[in-house]
Amino acid sequence: MPTQNPSAGEFADATASVRTVIYSLAESWNRHDMTAFAAAFSEDADFVNVVGMHWQGRQEIEAKHAITHRTIFRNSNLQILDLSVRFLDPSTAVVHLWTELKGAESLPGRNAPAIRRALMTCVLVKEADGWLITAAHNTDIVPVAFPET
Repeated sequence: MPTQNPSAGEFADATASVRTVIYSLAESWNRHDMTAFAAAFSEDADFVNVVGMHWQGRQEIEAKHAITHRTIFRNSNLQILDLSVRFLDPSTAVVHLWTELKGAESLPGRNAPAIRRALMTCVLVKEADGWLITAAHNTDIVPVAFPET
């Protein structure tokens, strides 16, 4: 059975809903409310953080983020600089968001940069209750010189 193409209005509504979920991440991060942060994820979501830790399920995503917000991220502020939304089908969206993090503290033996920029990729699915993140992968942007060809 072929999938129907959404109307312009349905597409605009879906885009706005997806963007709302993504912006809720930054808002809850900045309140250090990891219960609200995790509520943007499906129960069986996957989250890969910037150092490659893989957390599975909303409960673990919340618990691990709560630990970091009691420690290294307790004074941090996250800003979304830009984002793009692409629909794979009417109930699946891929979002790339570019972020800037300030106020993070250093891990023991490391020096945290004053400003950290990252690119996060999120896959969202439309469920009965609305759009939820089912997979997220966060990557620090590390400026490097790329060789010319």
